Amino acid sequence: MQANERDIRQDMRDYLPGYYRDSRVVSNLIDREADEIIALNAAVADTLAQFFVDTATWGLARWEAICGIKTDESKPLDVRRAIVKSRLQGFGTVTVEVVRELADTLYGASTEVSEDFAGARVVVKLVGKRGVPINAEDVQKELRELIPAHLDIALEFSWFVWDEFDALTWDEADSFAWDELEVYMP
Repeated sequence: MQANERDIRQDMRDYLPGYYRDSRVVSNLIDREADEIIALNAAVADTLAQFFVDTATWGLARWEAICGIKTDESKPLDVRRAIVKSRLQGFGTVTVEVVRELADTLYGASTEVSEDFAGARVVVKLVGKRGVPINAEDVQKELRELIPAHLDIALEFSWFVWDEFDALTWDEADSFAWDELEVYMP
């Protein structure tokens, strides 16, 4: 029983006249009514959560439909939310800052964006995390929606380098599996 449930039950009992407090029938009735009120409060809170992209769960499919995104239930909720939020941000004039904000939102980590004029491309480097994130394909797709078609998009990722390995003791290095070590951020 949560504190909130106890408060509702106790509040309901406090409103009763004193001569009902010892009645098992009235106590049972109050408990059943409190159960319904608690369930109603939970349903209202869950429904309210669907009105916001950051807290939507079962209502996220509606957000995706509004944004013209095909729902893919196999993707984690945070990835789906990031895609919806990127579409809702609107694009306007495409600047390095706009691309960086979108990439930060999609990756959930900081990025660096640079323009390669000679190569006619935009380079997006993930610096807040290491390794290739699971949603790299989604990031590429969303950036393609934003960045003009005549520019190519290059996604770059960072890895644990040998110079950083020298800073670790052997015991520290031995505590990692190779897959963990290559994405480790000291």
